[in-house]
Amino acid sequence: MAAGQLMKMRQQSPQYGKTVVEFAAKQNGCFFVVSHDHTFVRNLRNTLNKELIIGTDLIRSTTETAKFLAEIKTPLFKDKQIMLLIERVLDGRSTLGFIKQLKESFDRILVIVLTTEVERSVLVLLHEMGVDNFITKPASMDTIIEKIASAIRPQSKLGQIIDQAKDYLARGLSREALALADKILADIKPGSAAALMIQGDAHKALGDFAAAKTAYESAAEGAYMYLEPLKRLADLYKQSGDDGGQLTYLEKLDKLSPLNVERKVDMGSIHLARGDSERAEALFEQAVAGATKEAMGLIDEIKRTIAERCLESSPALSERYFRSIIEGKKGSLTREDIATFNRLGMALRRQGRWEDAVAEYGRALEVSPEDENVLFNMAVAYTEGGRRQEAVASLEKALGLNPTFYMDSPAACFNIGVMYLNAREGAKAKPFLRRCLELDPEHQGAQKLLLSLG
Repeated sequence: MAAGQLMKMRQQSPQYGKTVVEFAAKQNGCFFVVSHDHTFVRNLRNTLNKELIIGTDLIRSTTETAKFLAEIKTPLFKDKQIMLLIERVLDGRSTLGFIKQLKESFDRILVIVLTTEVERSVLVLLHEMGVDNFITKPASMDTIIEKIASAIRPQSKLGQIIDQAKDYLARGLSREALALADKILADIKPGSAAALMIQGDAHKALGDFAAAKTAYESAAEGAYMYLEPLKRLADLYKQSGDDGGQLTYLEKLDKLSPLNVERKVDMGSIHLARGDSERAEALFEQAVAGATKEAMGLIDEIKRTIAERCLESSPALSERYFRSIIEGKKGSLTREDIATFNRLGMALRRQGRWEDAVAEYGRALEVSPEDENVLFNMAVAYTEGGRRQEAVASLEKALGLNPTFYMDSPAACFNIGVMYLNAREGAKAKPFLRRCLELDPEHQGAQKLLLSLG
């Protein structure tokens, strides 16, 4: 865009239009729409291109999330600031899981969710996921431009100062951020929850946890639906090792935002660690049910997280969730499922059920016959069951497929040494025990076994 043309637009455009124009011109911004709503896409394109004079090469649309991802990974968009407008439901499925992964993976993407009237809990969840704004359709183009501008940057003086303070925090300038927060609270907006959050973050960065806690509590008291102070308080209690305090704030958050399934897993994990497996299991089931209800595409991930959390303290519960992931495939298992089989086998072995573990490893080998990790884990299970010859046979199949798979793991080296010693093959055991000590010179088990071998 020519400088004179841009200046003309700045003079003619209202406040929000100017912000959108400068996003494209000054911040290297571009716009993507992922939607089947052709009328919305056409109207937005006309507004951006014809009224705000933003080039058509900066306005893209598609109906598939995969195509959007493929395009933004091309060199053309390497340094672009991306504004994504995406439907909450696409092809009959929720896009919340995709949005969550997108916000976690890319720093330079602003997201606006397009939705119809939905219940408050869904909108709260969108906010928690880091969505920058949402548009309830149908909406006028003036409203849409206003929503886009607000996602790009706050329009008020207070919002701009808050952004400056956040920038200080991101750059490690905690005292400068604290000074700005203090100024807001003293001179601009006493009781500002956003300023109190900055104050709390700055105190925390400076190591003053008590002052941080006070600031977060004040922010929470002054803004009932503001979730961030409660999340910070839960994190403070977690860092201090106070799971009771952490649970208190997680429960408060859960009441305000009941669709956050990851939080239910966190709450369940605390109850499990406290020995309340009944309450933990209820929360885990709520998490899976919540993921299913919202069709977030994260059901297996939620189950896997639960299973991993339970592996040490409740292997039977862990088994249930690992098994549920596999059964959910309904026979369409692939090599990507091998890791789940391996973890299921571990959950079974933790219960002393080595024969069941061997059976599951056998199912895994039907999917991936030449997986050395499955064969090694099968060898470990045989060893735990006292089946020495079968253990060595499975081990040597693994070594035949990959002679160096154990090289970086002291535990694997030690276990191989033990297997060979159990089979009365001390000469074969020695190099593995020596490798174990190279990796971990303080490994007492390997030291004792090598000493016994002379």
